[in-house]
Amino acid sequence: MPFQSLAVVVFFWLSGFLITYHCLTRVKYSFSEYMIDRFSRIYVLYVPAMLISFVVFALLIGRTAPTAWDWIAHLFQLQHTPFTRMIEGVPRVNIFGGNSVFWSIAVEWWLYVFFGIVFFWRDMSAVERGLAAVLAIPAILVVGYFTIWESIGWEWFLGAACAYIYIYMPSINWKRLALPLALVIAGLLWRFQRLSFGSYMNMYDQQLMLLTGVTLMFIIFASTDLRVSSQAKWIASKGAFLSYAMYLTHEPIRVLLSAHMNSSQPAKAWLSIFVCVLFSALCAWLLEDKHLTVRRWLKQKLIATQVQPVARTSAG
Repeated sequence: MPFQSLAVVVFFWLSGFLITYHCLTRVKYSFSEYMIDRFSRIYVLYVPAMLISFVVFALLIGRTAPTAWDWIAHLFQLQHTPFTRMIEGVPRVNIFGGNSVFWSIAVEWWLYVFFGIVFFWRDMSAVERGLAAVLAIPAILVVGYFTIWESIGWEWFLGAACAYIYIYMPSINWKRLALPLALVIAGLLWRFQRLSFGSYMNMYDQQLMLLTGVTLMFIIFASTDLRVSSQAKWIASKGAFLSYAMYLTHEPIRVLLSAHMNSSQPAKAWLSIFVCVLFSALCAWLLEDKHLTVRRWLKQKLIATQVQPVARTSAG
């Protein structure tokens, strides 16, 4: 269904916003710490999700097992990148069993690397600049490709730009944003209507993505003065807690269930959704916070800098 791709667009915008906000609101934060944080956050759940995908798709369903190259390429975030499509001699990377969502993790990873190099370059040590110089080549290729040829990179950078505005802009009453928000939503609906004339709605349409990002920006700005109930905060925090695990594992679980039942029936479709959520909640309970332990261990082994958060400004 095409609307699932719109969720990926929102994910990229939120990622750009939150990563930039994270970097802007911390002091004594280095490129090394940033890369350790990003590595830990991605891989602590990503590697188990690869193993789950292998077990489900190759062992339980009987699909073609990933090759050694597929494992290596996914571990080094080479899946769905321009290397295999534009550089002759680089072998093709197959979809890992059938978990097609892994493509976005690779793009996300290289966006992290590219942003970190640009953001921290001025204050890097000689060792960090050497590492950054090596990582810059693949980062520029991937980010350039997904910004120039496939526009999803623009959504990430739009979220990053909104983080700068959010932190440094003066406080604005939400009532002043009601009219521009309504206009942007009207533009978003107009673009939806235009795209619906085709047989398949392209959720990665550049105009649609830009309007989606600006809509999210106005929603964030308008919500700064709103009081959120404790119940709503609890629901949001629990949803956020299992969201990454759900994103990584829902496809193999969904396919496994559909192999044993007709999920096109409404009741069984809802059951499939429930089981996917339940499985992701189990994965999150086991692993979600473990990236904090991993990054502390890596920082103790590799660097000794202590990071403290900066208090929010009155503007933010």
